[in-house]
Amino acid sequence: MSKAEATIFIFAIVLLIGVGWLTIFLYIKSRLSAVRHSRIKTEGEVANIPLVAAFSGWRGVPWICWSSSDLKPTLILHADHIECRVIRRRRKPYDVVSRVDYRQTVGTANIVLEFSDSLSSFVGNTANRDTARDAIKRLAEKGCPLSARASGLLDR
Repeated sequence: MSKAEATIFIFAIVLLIGVGWLTIFLYIKSRLSAVRHSRIKTEGEVANIPLVAAFSGWRGVPWICWSSSDLKPTLILHADHIECRVIRRRRKPYDVVSRVDYRQTVGTANIVLEFSDSLSSFVGNTANRDTARDAIKRLAEKGCPLSARASGLLDR
């Protein structure tokens, strides 16, 4: 292989890798934008909270997670239970929720649900403070205890 052929080959490989990363970046950006501008969908007593990503972590340690998913994150508030999904779908009654918290960093607006019957917590990134506020308000109406941050978000 000549020097010119090797250069063209390396350029083609770099170009393919760059196009792949650009495609992934644009897909994530468009999905994030779509979720950021969507609102909670209600059908009767069921509220579907739009999420960008979901995480499973340990109760009391919201920034460290042991699983995450941005493929099909789910947080649905039913009349008598919560349905959430990171890897697998879980259904929990509202009285098992020991605390609802709110965490925010650059580009995220996270709803943190801690459960009294397990060591794991559910974190859903809405990417929108108004959506997170509406979801936390609905959880408070169902009798879920709120943290100081979550209560402060409702007072704003």
